[in-house]
Amino acid sequence: MPSKTAVNRAVRLDQFVLPRWKANEEFQELVTAILRSLPLRVPSGLSSQSLRHLSRLGDGITARVFGILNELAIEAIKDGIERITDESIESWRPALEKEAAFA
Repeated sequence: MPSKTAVNRAVRLDQFVLPRWKANEEFQELVTAILRSLPLRVPSGLSSQSLRHLSRLGDGITARVFGILNELAIEAIKDGIERITDESIESWRPALEKEAAFA
């Protein structure tokens, strides 16, 4: 059984919530940093419209944005284009939605 101190710490940590990203300059800086860290051979430049769409797709949640960009990078490498494009963001669908399309 966890100690009272451990329970108190867990309760305090559970109450800390990160704010969701909005499609603003800070979000653009985050996405730019993520794109630079991806192992793509060609730089990915995204329009403000694609950044807004990415923010909506990820629901403003950091982990989701990272996951989407990671999936897009994998597809870009497989397709041989080696960059994430506005078109790839606009056409991206969650894996569950893709699976349902083939059912």
